[in-house]
Amino acid sequence: MIKAFIFDVGGVLLLPKDVKKREEKNLLTSYKEVCFLLEGVDKTPDEIFKDTIDTYKKSSMGEISKEETLTLYSKILGVSQKKIEELFDNLYRKNVIENEELYKFVLGLKTRGYAIGVLSTQFHLSKNILMPKKYYEDFDALEISCDDGLKKPDPKCFLSILEKLNIKPEESVFIDDKQENLDAAEKLGMKSLIFKNNEQFFGDIKKQISF
Repeated sequence: MIKAFIFDVGGVLLLPKDVKKREEKNLLTSYKEVCFLLEGVDKTPDEIFKDTIDTYKKSSMGEISKEETLTLYSKILGVSQKKIEELFDNLYRKNVIENEELYKFVLGLKTRGYAIGVLSTQFHLSKNILMPKKYYEDFDALEISCDDGLKKPDPKCFLSILEKLNIKPEESVFIDDKQENLDAAEKLGMKSLIFKNNEQFFGDIKKQISF
């Protein structure tokens, strides 16, 4: 019996505004693409990526705090900490949209008595925009890599969100846009559904799960 649905954020609940990039590499699936979209820095995208990738990785795993992340980015890119935060906030606001149709569906699941959760990889400079306040209010549990130090496809992150929701693996369905993450969930006994677009997802979930 399914008791909970757990959703990825980037590429599922949130989508790139550029429709052409929704099935290609984009800022929600590739940090390098984020570097190409970052404005107001006197470095090339390749230089930004090369100089900040290690800091990004540490930040996304919660190995450094938001304050440490801002300090390092400021030093590397030669921009004030306040400006760094503004640049990344503007980048995500400008290039990401909410999947409104899916979000309404998710809230509908909750009204039907299902628990809903989020399992997302974020670094401290994406979280402010990509993890809006309403997620903390609407979802029953959240597992965010920069806060909890666990990152997909590590089995520990799936076990952690299951524990927060107080359910068994076989009582959950995990939705993600990357097959490797779905495979990791299935190895633990969770059910999974890939997300490519709304039409595909709604068709697949109605075939597999009885509401």
